[in-house]
Amino acid sequence: GGIMRRKYDIRNKRTFIIILILSIIIIGIFSLFIYKYKHAGKVEYKVSTGSIVQDNSKNYVEIAEDAILKVKWSGNYYLIYQDRKINLGKKVIVYDTISNGIKLYGKLYEITESGKIVEHTGETSIRNNSDAKFYKLDDREYLLVDRQIVSEDKSIDASNYLLVELDKMGNAKLSNNKLNLKTIKPTTLITSKYTFDIANEELKFDTLDVDLKKIIGSTNQYKKEEKKEEKEDESNVTEIANNNQVTANGGGAGATTVNNNNENGQYISIEELKRNVKMTSLIRAYASMSQIDVDYVVYDPYNEYKSIYAEINKNGTIETVQIVRTDTHMVFEGLSADTSYKINFYYTTIDEETEQLVTTSFGELNIHTKKPQYSVKVYKISGITNMLYYKVYLQEGYEIDTVDVTLSFDCQACQVPGHVGINRQLSVNSGDTIIYDQISLADYSTESNIPMTLTINSVNGPHGEIAVGSYTTFRIGR
Repeated sequence: GGIMRRKYDIRNKRTFIIILILSIIIIGIFSLFIYKYKHAGKVEYKVSTGSIVQDNSKNYVEIAEDAILKVKWSGNYYLIYQDRKINLGKKVIVYDTISNGIKLYGKLYEITESGKIVEHTGETSIRNNSDAKFYKLDDREYLLVDRQIVSEDKSIDASNYLLVELDKMGNAKLSNNKLNLKTIKPTTLITSKYTFDIANEELKFDTLDVDLKKIIGSTNQYKKEEKKEEKEDESNVTEIANNNQVTANGGGAGATTVNNNNENGQYISIEELKRNVKMTSLIRAYASMSQIDVDYVVYDPYNEYKSIYAEINKNGTIETVQIVRTDTHMVFEGLSADTSYKINFYYTTIDEETEQLVTTSFGELNIHTKKPQYSVKVYKISGITNMLYYKVYLQEGYEIDTVDVTLSFDCQACQVPGHVGINRQLSVNSGDTIIYDQISLADYSTESNIPMTLTINSVNGPHGEIAVGSYTTFRIGR
């Protein structure tokens, strides 16, 4: 019986030791997780008023009042702004429009003149007067920093910084706070220190060439074009003009260029187009808050067109706009903000055999106008006069007459207990960028520290009413 018990004890001890070791490992992993979670939760950065940042879906957020940037244990950054929590993803570019300084967040690689690759994590600050810099943010994603960044053919001219995002075919989206366009031919960007061949992902300093594909790898499948005879160039441009499906988004102030994945396609000036294009076509479209600008070319050497016009669908009503054949630019005005529009472009000719009028479409445009931005902020609360002072930040360049604001809170100590909503209609003068208002709380015996919310419900003007819904929540300490 003794031998059996000893074997049983040994087996028991072994099981106990295994459970103990596993427990220690699990506790260790769990502690590390908690440490990372706690530590990450504490890391936060201030984002100053006047900054601009892109969210995870590449929409620009303009910061009209101070905001906080927090990093989660997953490595994602979140912007805490006007009681909203906006996911910005794992890499963040904050551009300060006032100081022109740039702050980068997340893991990225700086490629220096000497060929050294410097890994940055956390916050990376770039002063506005610093030298030209170049960063690889991710697979097929680059950031160029310099006072001026231009393309070899001078069709692209950016200042301070430029984000370059390639698709797998080597086409690129170029964007910053003022620019948003696509390249449809191999493009080289030039700064004061280096040139960047986008499609081939090659960076050239004076004495150094860097193959950027080798840094963290690349899924770019673009192949270098063999040099062809110059003569063929004309047909390439015609092919661009052949594809007239343009979709544009008012997310940036920039242009959307006709893009047909034709590797010889190119971003071209209108003068060049007039020389080369053998076809009437759309080139690019820009959307602001209340208008859409379209660049086009009319090619009619034998004067065959009877009419050239566009049809724009405004809330179900089709409006016809004549196109001036000698011009290259047209504007659709008086549009509503944050609205999708469909525009079709046509010319008519006479069929020689039947002598009937024939209508031909030379383009279709689906485009969304930009949404104006509004925010509200409490700047003073007087306990003596029971006055609440606040200001509303307006969108410059978008005309409105009134702003509808509501202050709401739950008041149990009031004569009629329950939910209180105080509505205000604020008038806007032309040229206002901020409007100030005050609300008296003298009639309400509010308890201290109850949460109150100021909401901009809507704005109204010549272009109609727009629902806004931005708000700020605060408490009055007594």
